[in-house]
Amino acid sequence: MRELLDARRGRKSEQLSVDQLALFAATWQARQLEAEAPDAPSGSDDDDAGVPGAGDAAPRKGGGDRQPLARHLKRERLVHDLAEEEKHCAACQHDLRPIGEECSERYEYIPAQLTVIEDVCKKYACECTVKMATKPPQPIE
Repeated sequence: MRELLDARRGRKSEQLSVDQLALFAATWQARQLEAEAPDAPSGSDDDDAGVPGAGDAAPRKGGGDRQPLARHLKRERLVHDLAEEEKHCAACQHDLRPIGEECSERYEYIPAQLTVIEDVCKKYACECTVKMATKPPQPIE
């Protein structure tokens, strides 16, 4: 009886099992595959900031940037655009032309599934003005 209690509560019970180590190995391999993927986006330097030996550049110090949301989740893209009458500059009377877009991601929880909603705000500009569409108000900005 004493040996059984020691096995459950003693130092041997605090050792890592092979199954626990396999979880870390699987995560490490997944990050290595993402880093080596040829179609990885150019802004993926933040993914490897905490992985030793990943990437040749030194990690950024003091970076408060958040990690990108998990890639395996289903994604939905919502595009917020200016109204047609707003795509015209009131000052110089020229039509605004698209110059880019700003993207932000957020989680949306639907029972039994998790979706990433990507809000895209279109930007337009002319010689004197830059306008950007606004996204709807969020519960937490």
